[in-house]
Amino acid sequence: MANKVENSRARRRKRGGYQIDLSDLHAQCEANYHRLMRLFPEYERQSECVFAAGNVSVALEVTARDRYTTDMRLRYQATTLGLPKTNYFDLRLYHDARMAEVVHCSTSQRFEARYRYPNPLMLQQDEKFQQNRFAAELMEFCLGFGRSLEPTLANADIKRP
Repeated sequence: MANKVENSRARRRKRGGYQIDLSDLHAQCEANYHRLMRLFPEYERQSECVFAAGNVSVALEVTARDRYTTDMRLRYQATTLGLPKTNYFDLRLYHDARMAEVVHCSTSQRFEARYRYPNPLMLQQDEKFQQNRFAAELMEFCLGFGRSLEPTLANADIKRP
């Protein structure tokens, strides 16, 4: 068993260390797209939706619309210890591929596909995947526990006497 582990390490060193798993990253981006469609189905007509649960709020804001892509900002704010006060992710939705990926984060400049480790900013080798995973966890939190602060569309068609 130890020999197999050592051979695996030697192969990784020859290939240059960490290898990007594109299938995992693409699966995460596809799942994020579907989460966004469930959270914000009216993104073509509205520019923002806000969710709250306890002392956490999450807002989705459309920042740009193009023919095949939509850019959104996912802002999250919490007053609990352990989470930063306010941060955001910039997401790009690719409608033809049905994928959404984090393209920028308020805590970092720009994402590279992978990073050498250690590095001056101490970013993880799979930082891009980690940021996409965190965005997914925020969206799952909204789907599971959040309530929309927007008026419901179903009641908009009801005429009041």
